[in-house]
Amino acid sequence: MDMIDPHGLTYFLDIVLVISAVLALYYRPKIGGQLAVGLRLIMIGVFILGLTHLTDTLLKDFVTAIDATTRPLLHRGLNVAGFILVFIGFFQMRKAIES
Repeated sequence: MDMIDPHGLTYFLDIVLVISAVLALYYRPKIGGQLAVGLRLIMIGVFILGLTHLTDTLLKDFVTAIDATTRPLLHRGLNVAGFILVFIGFFQMRKAIES
């Protein structure tokens, strides 16, 4: 019985994350006003979070100019950016609901 290639599985899972983020963006509720602004920021943050793993994998495999110390910093930086957008989006939605 053949073992599953972990490298291929990594790419598959990374692509599933990106597709999931795109589907979440596509199927989000269509609302207007300040709620829409907040939801859009959340969805952009989710998309960035979905891209972080694929970006990390691609950098590791194809970009030799970025060393093993810098790559995790880029990965974490993208994660922080994605979560900041999610937090700002929730804050916008909360503000819209309370007003």
